[in-house]
Order: sequence, then structure tokens, then C-alpha cells
Amino acid sequence: MAADETAMRRTAAHSWRIAVAIVVAAATLPVVGRASFAEDITHVKANGTSRVFVMAGFNPDCTFKSFPEIQVGVAPAKGQVSFKPGIPTTVKYSSSGNCVGTRVEGTGIYYTPTPGQTGEDTFTVTVLLDKAQPMTRTFSVIIDDKTRRR
Repeated sequence: MAADETAMRRTAAHSWRIAVAIVVAAATLPVVGRASFAEDITHVKANGTSRVFVMAGFNPDCTFKSFPEIQVGVAPAKGQVSFKPGIPTTVKYSSSGNCVGTRVEGTGIYYTPTPGQTGEDTFTVTVLLDKAQPMTRTFSVIIDDKTRRR
């Protein structure tokens, strides 16, 4: 295999891992429109389950790759986190910029507060897609009845 072809394959694989790590958010999620993958604060329903993010894996040509494996790293103190694959999402950020606006399926990350809880809570998830390096993301939520979409 030529050195140029090997370098291109490594770059494509690396770009795909970056895309998975920092690229996707659902079109209807509270975190849409953020330019950073840093911690976001999301308002969630005090008496129900709220989706806070969607993680998706896609190829450099913007086709569906696979659902990421997601695990809770640090559990929230005031509620529970759950995951649901097969959630439609629109790519909002991409390392290459090529897939922005593309519809793919991902895994929704949901937060359910313990009854009677209000105020702020945080949790982390660790995401792994295929053989890519695991990525950890911290989420902060504010439990109240002012759920709003951003």
C-alpha cells in the first residue's frame, strides 16, 4: 500500500472519530445551536423524562455508521439517565463541515429526575463507537417546569 493511501485512510478514520465525538445534536434538542461540545445546561421537566442530547455515528460520506455505545460515567445525584437508540437527528456540527444538515439516527440521552427534586444536577457519559477512543461528556441539567427548547 502506498504511503499516501495509508495516510488518507488514517485521516479518514481520524476525521470520523472526531465527527462522532463532537459533531451531532438533534434538531429538536435543547442543546442545538451550541458551537461548542463543552458542558451545556439544559432545563428538564420536574415530573417527567427529558431528552438532553443525541449521539450519532456516521461515516465521512455522511451515511449512518452505527449506534454508539454509551455508559453513565458519573451518575446524577437527583435522577436517572437512560438511552434510546434509533432517534432521528440532524447533524449540526462536523469537523469537516460536510455533513451539517444531514439526517441520521442516533442514541438519545434522557434524564428523569427523582420525584420532588428541583435545582441543578450533573452527570457524565462515556461514548464509544467502534474502535475509536472513548469520549466523556458532562451534562448539567436544571430540574424545573420551565423546559425550553434552544
